[in-house]
Amino acid sequence: MIGAIAAIIIVIWYYRSALESNKNPVTAAAIGFLAYLVPAIIWTIAVTPGLRDSVEHDPGLFLGLIVRYGFIIVGVACAAWVKPRHLAIKKSK
Repeated sequence: MIGAIAAIIIVIWYYRSALESNKNPVTAAAIGFLAYLVPAIIWTIAVTPGLRDSVEHDPGLFLGLIVRYGFIIVGVACAAWVKPRHLAIKKSK
């Protein structure tokens, strides 16, 4: 549920930023969604199973939070990294 809320917030963020920079807002929203979703899925498939095994053997609050919500942190960080590169205003010479 929190992952879906994060995805919606990112889509709205990209959409509004595209409107301000006179770019296609639907394309920008789709790029924002994919910039969040693809790294989140890769994290979930590649990293989470190993971390889940670690938590089963040595439970801890911090590692448990990373297992549950790490994909959101990774997805948001990647979307924040992609945004200025996608919506950058190209300066004409």
